[in-house]
Amino acid sequence: MGDYVSNRRIAERFLLAFLVLAITLFGSAGTLLWPEAWIYIAIHLGCAFLMARWLKIHDPALLKRRIKMKAPEAGSWDAIFMWPTLILFTIYLIIPGLDAIRFGWSHVPLAVEVAGLVLVTWGLCFIFRVMKANSFASPIIEVQQERDHKVVDSGPYAHVRHPMYSAMIVILLALPLWLGSLWALPVGLLVSVVICSRIFAEERMLHAKLEGYSAYCERVRYRLIPGVW
Repeated sequence: MGDYVSNRRIAERFLLAFLVLAITLFGSAGTLLWPEAWIYIAIHLGCAFLMARWLKIHDPALLKRRIKMKAPEAGSWDAIFMWPTLILFTIYLIIPGLDAIRFGWSHVPLAVEVAGLVLVTWGLCFIFRVMKANSFASPIIEVQQERDHKVVDSGPYAHVRHPMYSAMIVILLALPLWLGSLWALPVGLLVSVVICSRIFAEERMLHAKLEGYSAYCERVRYRLIPGVW
């Protein structure tokens, strides 16, 4: 019962996610007549629903961790990264509506838009795969001692040390293409830089507090992209 997450709690989180996406995207666009935005929201929430359903059955402890979204401790690295990330991500979601719909600042060819959608869908599916592989994929930087936290080196973690961040960066850079906004790309790149900066703080903590992590880093040398970094 300790790891049980009610369907009502899950529904509340889904409603919140929908409202955030709908208000930022359609509010900035000034219209609901934006098929690309509706398709993205449907795919985003559809993948999230499948993840929540799988976790509720197979890994309720991780679902509880991600649904609860415990606030980072004051003074922690997560607390430092939280506000810049939230501000940048809000701007990132607002720009496409202004650019692609309201003012038409940039033009993205249809083939590039479709490629962006494919990459976004791949990224969301890959995050699902990461969740299946790592029961300790907490949304904040922490070592879960109460759950006997261990190093995960299987699945995507056999190739890179931070596969969820890899998928998130792909999504951040691909979504503006699908939504038809080149002006959102630099902001997506800035959010990606913040994510990469967070990696250093996370690894510093894991080296110090998670047994076996240093040896894992010797086996898996790359953080985000195999053979590159």
